[in-house]
Amino acid sequence: MEWCERFKEYRDRGRCVVYFPNLHEGEDAEAYGVFLSLIRVKMGIMILAPDREERYEPVYRDAIKYHLQTIRHSRLFTSYVPLKTRVYFVETVDVRDAFYPCADFCVPGGTLMGGAVDLTRPIADGCPLILGPKMPDNALRQGLLAAGGAVWAQDNNQLIDLAKAWLTDPAAAKTAAEKAREWWQQHG
Repeated sequence: MEWCERFKEYRDRGRCVVYFPNLHEGEDAEAYGVFLSLIRVKMGIMILAPDREERYEPVYRDAIKYHLQTIRHSRLFTSYVPLKTRVYFVETVDVRDAFYPCADFCVPGGTLMGGAVDLTRPIADGCPLILGPKMPDNALRQGLLAAGGAVWAQDNNQLIDLAKAWLTDPAAAKTAAEKAREWWQQHG
């Protein structure tokens, strides 16, 4: 929670914090597309965290093409996140896991383009889950959806709509996160 204090000015001004953790190859472009649509509705910051250390620098360099102010997480050691920041780039695995409690919701890696999906940490840390269109139709997804512990988007347009709904009603997002934790404790 100490990390979350760094977003205080964002929260005080009613801005959102959207998290895309553990992004696999190609998912960062999808994350940018979703975020660019969301900031037309509500200003905020996207926390972007690639899944593997060797991808950190290439993904950071690639961020330049989106023309969004991007800062590296190391700035948080000394200051709050500047208000004009649009993308907050995480560079280490340890720090990546620290941001789940700070986000309005997260879209886990592997759910946008496919690949391994790890929901253990976001559920444990109470991060509301929006599952992208490539989330496998398995017992995990079915159980979370049936329990009201997550929402699932069949495509990126629906993902944007679900995100907008939770940004409008943050209590619903938090309720879903609580239901996910309860379900996980019984079935995880």
